[in-house]
Amino acid sequence: MPIQIQTSFIPKKTPSALPTSQGIGGRSINLFFVLAILVFFVVIGLAVSVFFYKSYLIKSIAELDASLLQAKKSFDPEFIAEASLLNARIEGAKELLNSHRALSPLFDILEKKTLESVRFQDFHFNAEGKREVTVGMTGQAKSFNSVALQSDVFGTERSFKDPIFSNFSLNERGDVIFNFQTTVDPKLLLYRETILGKDDSDTKDEASAK
Repeated sequence: MPIQIQTSFIPKKTPSALPTSQGIGGRSINLFFVLAILVFFVVIGLAVSVFFYKSYLIKSIAELDASLLQAKKSFDPEFIAEASLLNARIEGAKELLNSHRALSPLFDILEKKTLESVRFQDFHFNAEGKREVTVGMTGQAKSFNSVALQSDVFGTERSFKDPIFSNFSLNERGDVIFNFQTTVDPKLLLYRETILGKDDSDTKDEASAK
């Protein structure tokens, strides 16, 4: 029996080559598709959350406006009128207190700073405005030395500005007669400052007593 030998050789295709490349491409497409779907749902979720939060804010603002309107309606008009009148009276009292003058601090200074050899009379007080307050008096001293010493004492007083001694003369007993005039710090005469000063001194006295 004759033997036949096949002389042509055709290599067979590797069956796994083509399917492998197709499998990698398919998996890549599936991965991007899944990621796209996830991003889509995340965006949708955020949009829904923003929508509901905005609706919640609008509802809350509307409820607050309604509550405020109801509160305004609940106020009694007569009560509001009385409260406004009371506030006007309080403000008027404050203004009066701030502008009211008290001479007691000035008299305290004159009492403490006047020498025993000097006395004053004919007190004159002039307040042209809040910035200018002048005081004038007629004085009598036993000697010119007493007048000079009194001038030095008043010159050191911070509440007195530009104290002036003038018009010197002698009476029948040899006493020196003179005129005194000075500008006084307006803050010294404010009733409000006087009250505050008393409160501070009382507080210091209580603290020292303890």
